Parts: sequence; C-alpha cells; structure tokens
Amino acid sequence: MNKCPKWKGRTQGGTLGQKGLLFFFRHMSLSFGYAILSVVVIFYMIVNHKEYKSIWFYFRKIRGHGPFRSFIKAYRNHFLFGQTLLDRFAIFAGKKNCFNITITGQELFDEIVNSPKGAVIASSHVGNFEISGCMLHQTRKRINSIVYGGEGPIIQLYREKILIENNVFPVPIMADMSHIFTINKVLRNGEILTIPCDRVYTGNKIATLSFLGRTASFPAGAYHLAAEFDVPVLTLFVMKESAKDYHIFINRIDNFPQENLSRKEKVEALAENYVLELEKMLKKYPEQWYNYYKFWN
Repeated sequence: MNKCPKWKGRTQGGTLGQKGLLFFFRHMSLSFGYAILSVVVIFYMIVNHKEYKSIWFYFRKIRGHGPFRSFIKAYRNHFLFGQTLLDRFAIFAGKKNCFNITITGQELFDEIVNSPKGAVIASSHVGNFEISGCMLHQTRKRINSIVYGGEGPIIQLYREKILIENNVFPVPIMADMSHIFTINKVLRNGEILTIPCDRVYTGNKIATLSFLGRTASFPAGAYHLAAEFDVPVLTLFVMKESAKDYHIFINRIDNFPQENLSRKEKVEALAENYVLELEKMLKKYPEQWYNYYKFWN
C-alpha cells in the first residue's frame, strides 16, 4: 500500500502574534498589511524551505514552468496565501464589509438551504473557503463546518464567534474521533455539512485519482456520507480576484452518469467529479493552491 501524504499543520504565529494581528486590523488598513507582507514573505520562504520546495515542485513539475518562473510563481503563491490570512483576520476584527463578493451558483446554495434534506459541501484549501461562512449569510438552515481541532485558542475563539453569527457552527476534528457522531447527527437532521476534501488525515478513507496529470490521494469520507444519507454534494470555492474582490463558485457534483448506481459507484463518481472541479478552478487560478506538503504520491 502506498503511503499517503498527510497534512499536519495549524495557523502559525502563536497566541501573541494572532492577538497582534487582530489589534492591527482594528486600527490599520489592509493595504498597509499587504505592503508589509510583500517583504515578510521572502523571509518566510527562506525559513520554511520545506513548504517552499513543495509549492515550487507544483509550479515546476506539475504546471511545467521553468525554474525562475517557478520561483516567481511560488513567491506570488505565498503572497496571495498571506493575503487570504490577513483578510480572514480583518473579518475577525470586524471589517467584513471591506470586500466585494460575486457569487456564481447562488441558486444551487439556496436550493439546499430550502430543502428538507441535508447536504454536503466539499471544500478545499484553494482560495479562501473559510470566509464563505461570513459571505453566504442565511438563517434558514444550520451549517456545520469540519475544522482542524488543533488550532490555537485565539483562532478558534474568533472563528467560532464570527461563524456562529452567520448560522455556521464549527465541528472540530478530534483525536478520539467523537466528531463522527456529530457528523451523522447533522445529516440525519437535514442540516448542511462542509468537509475539506483535499487533505488526507489519519483514519481517512482514501480515493487515489489522477490529478493534474499525476496520481494523488484524496479523502473519500464525505462521499461515503453523501451516499449513505442520499444527500446532494456541492463544491464551493472562494477565489481572490483582487485586493478587495472575491468570487464564490458553487457547483453540484452529484450528477451521476446513470441511475441505480451502487453505493461504491456513487462514491467513486463523486470523488472523480470533485477532482475535475478542483482542476477547473486551478486552471483559472493556478496560484491559489495552498497545500504546502508533498501532495502527489
């Protein structure tokens, strides 16, 4: 059996650094933060060389750019990722209205919100998914978002406060697997569940698929849940288009090639459709891929 790459990470900066960012955005502008970031990114790339090498590999080997262009693209990628983090802290600090949002597929989101059935939203570490909980405000149906349970207390506190105000409730991934009971309850109650579908954690069910021309492993748990509870599955991407502009893309991926598929066939089709949507998004926004580890097998 091939070893699958697994993500082991958390938002960096420590409690003091995270408090400092929140204080900063209560009193300073995002543009000033971006200016500082443009310099800090260079030092980050040097200090975190392993993460830099993984993203350089993505541009050099997966996207086929030359060595120098791959370096420039890697810098641009780190800079954009830093911007998404600063944007998130700006929202935590109460500056939600400083961003312009365009939504493609709003009707698909409204459909699952107004349906008595539950639904699964397959998220990813592309763009800035987390702020979707603040931008797609609705009060009709509870949204439950799977989040990494090892985050720092400041991140968890402010994230939970903002999300709950928008009818989104975090479901932390716990070492004792107790989150599984919450997940099953959510879908039985006809609520919405959002799950990251591009990072393999210990204990995940795995789908091995061709992704951008090479083999990679993806978690398949979300698709097993969707097949078991017979609920629709959507992809949702929040892509940064400029300093103050985001574009949200929503799509249904539970469009099966034929009726009466077995549960296994449905799971396989959902996994393949998710990867196709992920590839389409990266074709349009190649620099917003934020998985900083050895992703391909």
